Amino acid sequence: MDAIEEKEGGIDPGELALFKIQSQVIIAAAPLSGRETADSLKEMRTYAQNDAMIMALAMLESFVAIEGIDPLETLSRLSAKVSDEGRSLAYSAVESGLDEKERGQLEEKLGWFASLAPATGNELPPNKEAIQVRAMLFMGMASLMFVAAAVGVALGVVLLVLQRREALSGKKWGRFSPDPVPRGIMLESFAIYLGIMAFGEMGGLWIHSGISYTSYLLAVVVPFLWPFARGVRWRHFARSIGLHRGEGIAREIGAGFLGYLKVMAIASIGIFLTVLLSTSVGFFTGAGETVDGAVNAVPPGPQTHPIVGWIYMGGLKERLLCLFLAAGFAPVFEEIFFRGALHRWLRGRFGFLVSALLTGAIFAALHPQGWMGLPALAAIGVGFSLLRESRDSLIAPMTAHAINNGVLVGMLCLAL
Repeated sequence: MDAIEEKEGGIDPGELALFKIQSQVIIAAAPLSGRETADSLKEMRTYAQNDAMIMALAMLESFVAIEGIDPLETLSRLSAKVSDEGRSLAYSAVESGLDEKERGQLEEKLGWFASLAPATGNELPPNKEAIQVRAMLFMGMASLMFVAAAVGVALGVVLLVLQRREALSGKKWGRFSPDPVPRGIMLESFAIYLGIMAFGEMGGLWIHSGISYTSYLLAVVVPFLWPFARGVRWRHFARSIGLHRGEGIAREIGAGFLGYLKVMAIASIGIFLTVLLSTSVGFFTGAGETVDGAVNAVPPGPQTHPIVGWIYMGGLKERLLCLFLAAGFAPVFEEIFFRGALHRWLRGRFGFLVSALLTGAIFAALHPQGWMGLPALAAIGVGFSLLRESRDSLIAPMTAHAINNGVLVGMLCLAL
């Protein structure tokens, strides 16, 4: 991938990973409708604005072999930044096929897309049938997940309505109490966590990458030591921050599973707003419009999370590590500092809705998806705050957070 990025004007691995997902959809649909597949490929051609994506698209076009789609025409759009070696390899893949050594060289540049190139003598790719079967399985899995998500959102709406009715009836719907002190310690601990993380990110970029890794460890240790320095008992601090068993670990985990349906319902609002925001920006900037056969600009949208690229480029160990970080490490410590410390401090000054929105907004802003991803991520954060308010214990929001991240990363691991 470095060869693409440095020599051939390539893209972020995360973007290439999303391109692979689109490609699998096209591979699965190709046997069913040649015309629609051709239209999809032509549309992808307008958005392929860098050399890595152009080469990847040419490999996809050669694989599906749709009448009227010429991979050589796609490769003719390669820029002067492409090295002679890279250009020759791409053209050879389309014109005459690749031997095992050449396929390995192309894989270093394009990853999975190298497997789509024909074999020597324009024979079928070595694993064409397996690739097609995998694409069909991915489509089936994605369809099932879409249906499951729709059902989950519907059930979540029902649960939210029932909870709202309970609140309007005058019953206490949440176990959270905004009274426990020390509130100041909560903000101080969150600020220390945030400051160490920010210092680590800047140090990793400007000084040495090892600084960022060290900061992750310090960011989850130092804030827990701070209460001792301020003379606060750990038991009191832990209870206030939500680190307790609630009504029992098993029951709280169950509440997290059920509560995730509410999170899905709230998140659907944020996702809709993100799509609306992206569409509006694209409309006013003219992004996505074709002018003289060339697309004006790639339609706007949230940035790809780095973990997508890590999964695409990594092996089994890297994928398991990503799954652990996303579904284990992140849910525990992000909930401790956002729904634990920050939400607790804000609830001492505001009502639930304002506190949840502020916590969700800060939570979203600190993620790498950019400002267009703010509505969706903030809505998810609001859902987690609702679980904190309902249960007080952080076990439920941690569980819901782990389910959310685990499902997303698990799907990516299967798709990529």
